[in-house]
Amino acid sequence: MSSFKKYKCLTISEKKKVIESVEEGERKVVVVKAFEIPLSSLSTILKNKGKIFSASSSRVRKRISKGNFPRLEQCLVSWMRQCRGQNIPMGGSLLKEKTKAFDKELGIEFSACEGWLTHLKKRNGIVLKKMCGESSSVDINVCSKWRNSLSELIKEYEPRNLFQYV
Repeated sequence: MSSFKKYKCLTISEKKKVIESVEEGERKVVVVKAFEIPLSSLSTILKNKGKIFSASSSRVRKRISKGNFPRLEQCLVSWMRQCRGQNIPMGGSLLKEKTKAFDKELGIEFSACEGWLTHLKKRNGIVLKKMCGESSSVDINVCSKWRNSLSELIKEYEPRNLFQYV
């Protein structure tokens, strides 16, 4: 029988829990036993504390990767956050166009493909879904006219024939 220990790779969220327990005053030996990791791994986790807390909040990611063009990705991600703050809807084609503009500015020869875009979103925890709050672009006059015409239309029917009218 060998005394070989199986390698254990913690997720980023588990590494955050390790750091928090050490910072709360828990002894390192107790933390090592609780998470079943070697002391050298604990030291590495504590050394990379800043990187771990700045990483995306993905539950399943185990490693922090920067990608091949970290400066380009940093510019693109900060631009995306600005756009989200201004409620500007985005899609993959817009991101690719903006990537072309950034790589010209930075002097990088780069071609953004779907795979790169997918990995960028995964690395940075970005989800391109329909934004809430886009109702600010709706014309209020159109809504009030529709409500008035709807109430006129409903008057023609008996209440028992109306379903889910709010």
